[in-house]
Amino acid sequence: MKWIETAITYLFPTILLEGKPWRSMWEDKERQTFILVCRFFFFGAACLYIGHFFFYDIPMSLEPIERWFAFRISMTTLSVATFGFYLTPLARSRFHKIPAIFTCWAFCYTQAMITTWWDGTPWLFSFLFVAITTSVIRLSPLNSVIFATLAISTQVPFLASTGVPISSLISAGIITLLLLVLLRSSHIADIKNFVLKQENIAAQKQIIELNIEFSDRIRAFIPKVIAKRLEDYVVQNRLTVLQAAVEVLKPRRTNVACLYSDIRGYTQGSKNLEEFVTQSVLPEMKACSDKVEEYSGIPRKVGDLIFAYFDDESQKRNTIRALVAGIEISRLNHDMNATITQSKIRRYILISSGDAIVGNLGGLNSSIEITALGSPVNFLSRVDDLTKNEVMAKLLNPGDMVICKDTHSIVSTLGVKLDCDEINLRSLGLTIRDFPETSVLFRIQPNDLNYKKLQNSYHCIHGDTIAAQSANDIRLSG
Repeated sequence: MKWIETAITYLFPTILLEGKPWRSMWEDKERQTFILVCRFFFFGAACLYIGHFFFYDIPMSLEPIERWFAFRISMTTLSVATFGFYLTPLARSRFHKIPAIFTCWAFCYTQAMITTWWDGTPWLFSFLFVAITTSVIRLSPLNSVIFATLAISTQVPFLASTGVPISSLISAGIITLLLLVLLRSSHIADIKNFVLKQENIAAQKQIIELNIEFSDRIRAFIPKVIAKRLEDYVVQNRLTVLQAAVEVLKPRRTNVACLYSDIRGYTQGSKNLEEFVTQSVLPEMKACSDKVEEYSGIPRKVGDLIFAYFDDESQKRNTIRALVAGIEISRLNHDMNATITQSKIRRYILISSGDAIVGNLGGLNSSIEITALGSPVNFLSRVDDLTKNEVMAKLLNPGDMVICKDTHSIVSTLGVKLDCDEINLRSLGLTIRDFPETSVLFRIQPNDLNYKKLQNSYHCIHGDTIAAQSANDIRLSG
């Protein structure tokens, strides 16, 4: 029964649009095309009719010339009137095809009529007029056949009266109808292509919306720096969010500055979930993580531990950002402790610099784990153990920053002279487990002077970064 469906589709091609949300869009598109075709066709027809009189009727001495003149002028006027109609807003009305249908029928009718005026008019032109005008009015295949049949039926009496055999008229009519059937089959192809195009656009739109939704969901679970890199990578390389995530989070070796800070006495304090954990720890941890991200750090929270790494291409920028984030966390912690009546939160901030492997170290077959592995990370873990030693603890106050020698050297090369104390571990009889070669650490107090110096240094470096990025954008756009 498939042939029945094919026949119905051919006769009523708009059935392909049933249940689709684009029917009105197709109708608007068809109307626009129809109006444009009519404007060109009827303006051209007017020119041909009046030109035909001066360049054919007069030279051929057709008689009576007054009748030919009246005919050509009448058809020119009708063509101009129809052309004018399709320049007005009425051309967008529901019955916009009626003027064109009537005028095209008039063309066919009068063409057959003039064969009785002059025997030099080829009778086949009448059928040619039917084929051309039927194509112009862009009806459905069924309606095109109906219009052509009606037009031919009004022509036959004139043509038969001139002596054209009925058999010839029937043959010409059948050929004309078959030709129209073939020509109007393109109407079905146009609708099918339109539907496929709209389905493709809808599918692409859905993919884009899913990508946006997926991106929004990912953004809620990953650090802001990583989310920004994903967005940039998607735009620059035209990848999906998942493809970009694989590339952006691919483990790589780079220079980093690491920040490490856990809460002293957390184990005992956590026994009081409501007051200590809910009202003190959770808000403080959230605020500290926000500070890390404010300075382009990539935080990772494990229990009461805040760990973050900074992996800009410049190790100097990484170090300054880590120090500024560290001193901001220290001062933030101090301010929050001053406003709560529950247990105070005590923490040190430890900072180191060096090479590490960073990225998604959890793989794709398990949960994503964006972190850093390497000596700078292990070093801070061991220094944290050392701060619990009684000798070391006496030298530190809550909120102090403890930095390694490499970090201190980087700060010195930047010309930033911080108010800091050198801690000679050997003179204290202390060693860092797994790092016995390290004999010196530095303590930085979060006082106003150090805060101001680090902020100034950060703004200088940050300003240089923005200027460099702007110059690179100009170079790429050029």
